[in-house]
Amino acid sequence: MWAFEELFSRYFQRVYLFLLKLTGNEHLAEELTQQTFYKALDKIQDFRGQSDPCTWLCSIAKNEYFNSARKRKTQPLPPDLPDRRTEALEDRLLDSEQAMRIHRHLHALPEPYREVFTLRVFGELKYGQIASLFSKSESWARVAYYRAKRELQRKLKEEDHHEP
Repeated sequence: MWAFEELFSRYFQRVYLFLLKLTGNEHLAEELTQQTFYKALDKIQDFRGQSDPCTWLCSIAKNEYFNSARKRKTQPLPPDLPDRRTEALEDRLLDSEQAMRIHRHLHALPEPYREVFTLRVFGELKYGQIASLFSKSESWARVAYYRAKRELQRKLKEEDHHEP
């Protein structure tokens, strides 16, 4: 069984970086990281070690992030970064205008595709960690991510063809 102090010292930085990727805001990421570990402390007796501790903590962090976004009545958005329109979909997220377009289409994706894509791209989780969160196989996580990515690319291409 993990001691809370060990979880905190080992995973604080990784959870913070995960939340920083999701929020694009250092202050909010720090606040949500603290809330994540507070919640983990409260629930540590329920952690049975059936998943990687980092996966468990990132799952709590993700829920804290979405709860925070709902309370603020905002949509989760990535940080604004430079333009790269011709690169892969993940790289296109670096452009704030493209990121808005992608997030608009991402928000319309059905679950679990939206969440799998978010965890993979913004959370930088491995397929095995994503699979663990959903109690599915790693193959399932890979396929779900591929389908989400393909659908986003299709919608972006369709939108590009309709612009003047």
